[in-house]
Amino acid sequence: MGKRITRNRPLTDEEKAKYGRVREQIAEELPDIKRRGRAAKQRILLKQVLKALKEERRRQGMSLRALNERTGIDRGSLSKLENDPDPNITINTLMRYAEAVGKTITVQLDDA
Repeated sequence: MGKRITRNRPLTDEEKAKYGRVREQIAEELPDIKRRGRAAKQRILLKQVLKALKEERRRQGMSLRALNERTGIDRGSLSKLENDPDPNITINTLMRYAEAVGKTITVQLDDA
């Protein structure tokens, strides 16, 4: 939370109105800001998981072709998943990929 500022004088009516408008604007925008923040966090976590899976695949010396054979997922789609800056992946696909490299996916439910 921000630092509280104290004033040596009372606010003018104009200042009160200005600060009131700012508070209203913040109240209106806050739910969307929080939603976008949660979505960004989810994308970051997903990218980290995909990066770890790609590193594991490479550590094992497994090609995308071999991963395709183990998962049934098209090689082009696998490459896109590994390299897309904004991946869109289902939990089923993620689990298939993880299983193919000997890993499991664990889902955890946290309070918002």
